[in-house]
Amino acid sequence: MAGENVESSDYDAWADEYARSTAWRERPEARGDPWGILPGLLELLGDVTGLSVLDAGCGDGYLSRVLARRGARVTGIDLSPRLVGNARARDPDIDYRVADLSKPQPADAARFDAVASYLVLNDVRDYQGFIVTLAAVLRPGGRLVLGINNPYGAVIRKHVADYFDSGAKSPYRGLWEVGIRSYYYHRTLQEYLDAFLGSGLRLDRLIDLQAHSSSHEPATLLPEGGRFPRHMLLAFTKPSPAPGEARRARDG
Repeated sequence: MAGENVESSDYDAWADEYARSTAWRERPEARGDPWGILPGLLELLGDVTGLSVLDAGCGDGYLSRVLARRGARVTGIDLSPRLVGNARARDPDIDYRVADLSKPQPADAARFDAVASYLVLNDVRDYQGFIVTLAAVLRPGGRLVLGINNPYGAVIRKHVADYFDSGAKSPYRGLWEVGIRSYYYHRTLQEYLDAFLGSGLRLDRLIDLQAHSSSHEPATLLPEGGRFPRHMLLAFTKPSPAPGEARRARDG
């Protein structure tokens, strides 16, 4: 059963507050994504019509609903039963499940044509296990695209004072202000890339998404006109085995 041995989620106790805080993303005036992550993420994924796509860390289903509208056969998986319950209530036609993607999911091995994840990786305690699982459930030739908080921006945003303080845990200040007691786990970009490449994925694109001192951040963080990469997009492909390797695998 997918929900067995699932650890607690920082978001589970605050699911209703989370739903209220994220509902504005889907209002017409928000135009889909106020942070500018979604357009690039969807572009990197490409045409998902008819594809089996995993929304890794689906939360209350924001990205899952977007992908379903674009014709994907979506499976949304999250650690929080309450967030998954809210997602099911919003769209019962999407396949939502409770599971800890930091742990192996052998029933889903090489199942998905694509995997997408929206602002999840920084929330994950066992980021290495999470990355290994995403690589394992992706079929050869499939694409993995993630939107994350830019590790370099963590210093500017005062999540950490020392960029190399890997594993440092700090509150998401904006979420705490609306009653959501969730945490940010800092890792260096090198650590993230080492984990992705070590799991057999190939890096296709790395895109820094700019943030301005006038948008979404207190003015004290940067001088007037200053910019920094608040978010980042990472796109990977799982290489298909060479013909000889595939033949040897079949022959055992």
